[in-house]
Parts: sequence; structure tokens; C-alpha cells
Amino acid sequence: MENLLDKIAEAPVFRGCQKELLAELLSGTPHHIRRVAADGVVACLGDELHDMLILVEGTIYTEMTNNEDKELVVETLDGPLVLAPAYVYSTDNKFPVTVIAKTDCVLLYIDRNAFADLMHRDKLMMMNYIKILSERYLKLNTKVNSVALHSLRERVIAYLEEFKTIDNVAWLAKVTGVARPSLSRVLSELKSEGIIERTLDGIVLVANQKQR
Repeated sequence: MENLLDKIAEAPVFRGCQKELLAELLSGTPHHIRRVAADGVVACLGDELHDMLILVEGTIYTEMTNNEDKELVVETLDGPLVLAPAYVYSTDNKFPVTVIAKTDCVLLYIDRNAFADLMHRDKLMMMNYIKILSERYLKLNTKVNSVALHSLRERVIAYLEEFKTIDNVAWLAKVTGVARPSLSRVLSELKSEGIIERTLDGIVLVANQKQR
């Protein structure tokens, strides 16, 4: 229990909260722990969400299928954090995406009504939750604009600027939502123009491009 408390205390929704309050949450509230191995499905698109779901540790990614039946990775998230915070109290409380474990994961399910009662009693937790909702809206809005307004070439460069390395082209194809041949063609063009290079660690921006 103590180890679990230490881990969930790091989640943004509990930032600044007293550990005693978290201990009370777990001791007096219906909850259960679930472990999902890497590549396992945490939740499917359309599954109902009845509990507050916290990714205690591990990494997950969410995906959906676009109009061309291609799998698109919407985002990758590292624990600890609350999953689907905007949907658990929604009138249509269903997962909008499929959630898959990228690494071995530990998940904590807490009764959502008990969690709401706790937020009413702790203003800091309530404000943390509101901040999470606001920041996730901004993040997803930025991602939508990036996909809609930028070319694949620009998205590849932006990916490298953020994550530094492309070590799996098939994964990047899912992230960008394009066919692998289209992505490979763009990568070849960027390499021939001296914008990227292949190293032992993967594909990276060349040094002079990083300084621009």
C-alpha cells in the first residue's frame, strides 16, 4: 500500500495533496489494481468508463482508425496520470479511442462517485483536475492543427525536434497516420537534402538543422 501511495502521489491530479488523504481514498473507497502486459489492450474504443482510471506506472498509447482504415496513434502517455479525464463524468462516458499498453502497466480503478466526493472536500485536487482538463484540450487542439495545417514533411521534422530520434519507422507511420511507403519517401527526400541522417541509434536531424 505504501509503495502504491508513493506512486499515485506523483500523478498531477494529486500534486500537493497530503498522503493521508490519498491513504483515506484507498482505504475507504472501492478500488482495484489491474496489470496489463506490453502490447495488451487497456480499453477498446466505445468501452464504458465507470471508474476513475489512473495509470500508476508504465506507458500507454491511444489509437483510432482514420477514414482510410489506417491506424493512427493519437498520443503516447507516461504514468502516473489520469486516463480519459474528460470522459469519466461525461453523459457519454465511453472511451473515444483504443488504449494499448506500450510497456508493462499498472492501473488503478477508483469508484468515480467516491472520487468526486473527495474532490469536493479537497479544493487543491479539484483545481488540479480542472487544470488537467484544460491542458489536455490545448494539447489535442495543437495536435489537430498540426495534422490539418502541416505537410507530412513538416510533421516528420517537428517529431524529430521533439523526440530527437526516429528508431521505428513503422511506429512513426502510425503516429502520423500515413502509409509506410509515403513516409519512407519523405524520409528519403529529407536525407538526400541533408536534413536528416541515419545513425546507429536511428534517424536524427543533422547538427546544423538543430541550430535553426
